[in-house]
Amino acid sequence: MSVRPLHANDEATVRGWLEVFLRQHQDWWAAGYGLPPAAFLPELVERDWQELEQAAASPSSLVGVLEVGGQAAGIVQAGVRADRTMGFQIGVLQWIYVVPERRGQGLADQLMRHALAWMDTRNVSGHEVFVTALNPAAVALYRRHGFEVADHRMLAPLRPVKP
Repeated sequence: MSVRPLHANDEATVRGWLEVFLRQHQDWWAAGYGLPPAAFLPELVERDWQELEQAAASPSSLVGVLEVGGQAAGIVQAGVRADRTMGFQIGVLQWIYVVPERRGQGLADQLMRHALAWMDTRNVSGHEVFVTALNPAAVALYRRHGFEVADHRMLAPLRPVKP
């Protein structure tokens, strides 16, 4: 098992992962808003793939692909940003994904350790992640690595406007 940089030949695999990940999030948020997504999934996948390629080329970002037995089994993306309110650098976990058939084997924990170690070499003062409460496995993963809930994102369905 090892984590390596993103390669161009990962494109088809990672685009497939992005499609699964984004579709799941669209489903969760559509339920919260009470509306179907207006965004076209292939466009979202394209946007996110391009962002991953740019991040992989940036020294202020990490994009690591986890290989198990020579096969890509997961990915992690992290970055560093200046917190506008606190005035110091924060390590931000942006995306973590493990293929369904490899879940429950500690791979997400390995990706987390890799990302946190990378962040800590960037002189950050804290770590953050945005996660939907509808993904209890992700919430449990982040808690195992010291993350605690600091705020809530709340969604409300649109209500008819009264004339």
